[in-house]
Amino acid sequence: MPRVLRRELSRQAMLLGGALLLTSTAAGPAGAQMLSNPAEITACLCEQQGIATLSADMSMKTQALAGARQRVADLDAQLLQARQHIDVNNAQSEEQFKELLARRDQAYQTSIGPVVGAADQATARYNAYVNRYNADCANHIFNPDVLAAVQAHLMCPPLQ
Repeated sequence: MPRVLRRELSRQAMLLGGALLLTSTAAGPAGAQMLSNPAEITACLCEQQGIATLSADMSMKTQALAGARQRVADLDAQLLQARQHIDVNNAQSEEQFKELLARRDQAYQTSIGPVVGAADQATARYNAYVNRYNADCANHIFNPDVLAAVQAHLMCPPLQ
């Protein structure tokens, strides 16, 4: 391809790219709509607050689940170690092993019990709230003046 033609194609590509950039920048994010209704902006800001609250709750509950599972793993390691050193001719040694086994069984029941349900429920609630926010608010730009006024007096209802 001749050098002059390549240079002209390159120049046209740059102009087209620049025009596309200007068009997308002027229009904002793809598909974004400007919200100016204070009630809609309030709803979106309250959903953002709800997401933050639910995220903290989900984090706390998943950490509790991870802690319960870690306790089981720690007790499993202790049982493995104790099993190697148990003296079957010593009643006290056997009793200590049985106590450790009982603690491990209790920790396991905890790790598969309500703590799992609480973590799953918190995660599902968070995901549902994020999905609602994405559907209602994610592709909107807030009118800056209305946003500032709403933020100054924002009062959100409690999470349901």
